[in-house]
Amino acid sequence: MITSEAMAKIGIIGYGIVGKAVGDGFASKKTNQVYWYSRGKGPWTPEEVVEKSEFLFVCVPTPMFSDGSGIDLSIINNVVKFVAPKIKGTKKILTIKSTVVPGTTAGLAKKYPGVNFAMNPEFLTEKNAPKDFLKPDRTVIGVMTPAIGKRLANLYQNLYGKKTKIFVTDTQTAEMVKYMCNAYLATKVIFANEMYDFAAKLKINYNKVLEMVAADPRIGSAHLKVTKERGFGGKCFPKDMVAFLGLARKLKVDMSVINTVWAKNLKIRRVKDWETIKGAVNHKQK
Repeated sequence: MITSEAMAKIGIIGYGIVGKAVGDGFASKKTNQVYWYSRGKGPWTPEEVVEKSEFLFVCVPTPMFSDGSGIDLSIINNVVKFVAPKIKGTKKILTIKSTVVPGTTAGLAKKYPGVNFAMNPEFLTEKNAPKDFLKPDRTVIGVMTPAIGKRLANLYQNLYGKKTKIFVTDTQTAEMVKYMCNAYLATKVIFANEMYDFAAKLKINYNKVLEMVAADPRIGSAHLKVTKERGFGGKCFPKDMVAFLGLARKLKVDMSVINTVWAKNLKIRRVKDWETIKGAVNHKQK
């Protein structure tokens, strides 16, 4: 039986950094009941999570292929293949929280008609994911129908309050928002590294320059600090840049700026840590 969004039953499939932040965040509102499952772990079976939940959030890895050709959606596809037949024709909502390239959710909806799909990108930092989820600067919801958008917006408003900034749009736009954000922030990192090198040549203290540049509210200080490792690493930026560029090649879109950013990162990054981070790279051939 479907209850109101104020007393929601929420299922989390994938309980890593994102899944745990989402699950624990919704569970912080005591009227919510949260069920979760992740790779053989959890107090509930995947069947129980699907059966008990009205709102299902898919928070599984979307790694890049090791050859740099693009994104590996096999884990997402396997989860949806399992869940979709069980909720077809119901009011349950299957929300893709994982980062997927534009067109992915729409493609899944076409493949599994009768399922209420949605796309709800995350904007969490790995260091502060729980806090970021509970205090977002915006929530983006991509849907196929206004009714689904209203239900998900109500779910978040009941958690955050009415003052939270919620955007309800189509699924492809929601997917694009995530990639544009990460591509821009990654570009800022490489830009900062180039400015650092330029300043060093002239024996100028880059950090002093940064302090004064960051005072401009149009620029800010985020992602302009230069680390000893140089460039950007971790899981998200590298895999998302590769996924974005992979789709661009298929679409034959000129992405020379982003291509240059990624190429420069590969050149200056001293430790390519994403190669050993679980869920970042699929080392098998595409």
